[in-house]
Amino acid sequence: MTDFKPPISERETEELIGIAHSSTKQWQQEAISQAKKELVRRNITEQQQREVLEKWEKEYQEWITKEKERLENNKTESYKIWEMILMFIFGPILIIRPYLLHSYTLFNLRGENYYLKFKQRIIIFSLSFISWFVFISYSTEQSNKKRLEEIDKIDISDWKEKHGYD
Repeated sequence: MTDFKPPISERETEELIGIAHSSTKQWQQEAISQAKKELVRRNITEQQQREVLEKWEKEYQEWITKEKERLENNKTESYKIWEMILMFIFGPILIIRPYLLHSYTLFNLRGENYYLKFKQRIIIFSLSFISWFVFISYSTEQSNKKRLEEIDKIDISDWKEKHGYD
């Protein structure tokens, strides 16, 4: 006889009912048999067991209903303006580290049925990347222009005379 921890005889009645009515995928056959024997020893009738199982089924159906409602509500949930601004400013960083703002990744948004947020995030990140690219390109171009202007301002006439270019 296998000893389970905690022992089957010390478990609560509802847990025993769950074990007794489970399959061998969740529990070993010996645990199921011990749970059934313990239920008989505690004088728990089949009717009482069915009532507990029906209660669990009802709770499960209520949970399923609430989960469907939650997922349906997620479809139209939108980001707040301040969240959109932060995503726009820090877009490239948030692609690499999405949890910096305690937000979902793109894959999680789809999995949690946030269709509007998913579309908003893709648009905001695209605009963010384009803006950052334009900003960096413009900054680099201006920096190069400034460097070339400084080079042009340098007087090299003495050098030209010294080396025979004039």
